[in-house]
Amino acid sequence: MRRNQLIALRGATLAAMPAVLGMLATACQEKSGVTGPVAAAQVQVVQASLSGIPTEGILDLVSGRTAAWAAKDPAAYAAAFAADLEFINPAGVLFSGRDAFRALHVILFSGPFAGSTLTLAVRDIQFLTGTVAIVFLDLLLTGYAFLPPGTNPQADGALHARVTWVVEKRSGEWQIVFMQNTSQP
Repeated sequence: MRRNQLIALRGATLAAMPAVLGMLATACQEKSGVTGPVAAAQVQVVQASLSGIPTEGILDLVSGRTAAWAAKDPAAYAAAFAADLEFINPAGVLFSGRDAFRALHVILFSGPFAGSTLTLAVRDIQFLTGTVAIVFLDLLLTGYAFLPPGTNPQADGALHARVTWVVEKRSGEWQIVFMQNTSQP
């Protein structure tokens, strides 16, 4: 695709955002059986697979996302995501840009995920270059009111998902430039 076609496609995706967010807000009507107190944000790292890898800036992205989730702060949650982010949600819907991602979390944090707790466990980090890496995470979400379409709880009532980030160091800071969130059956 040519650059101007990509720009038009991104604009079309962003223009469709209000409709997608409206569908998300109204389509989510099933309540989950998960209840309980909201625990503090947690980050777990599988140290065996990460020993010797300079991961401190990347691990800060993980802990910062769980802290922002615990605070239900969509701006802080989206802050580590690049302005040109591409995000594929569990339903397979593509969101383009940090602003669209933040807008989605405004709805989620004030609705179905208002009382939720997010836990992220880093499974692996694979560096493609010194400034680009793939981060593989296991996500656990509990305490939600209900789940949006495309997400299914497991037998324990919690949402388990595999999350993949592509991170890039830009101007000395690690940013998440791509994210895919896939629910585990």
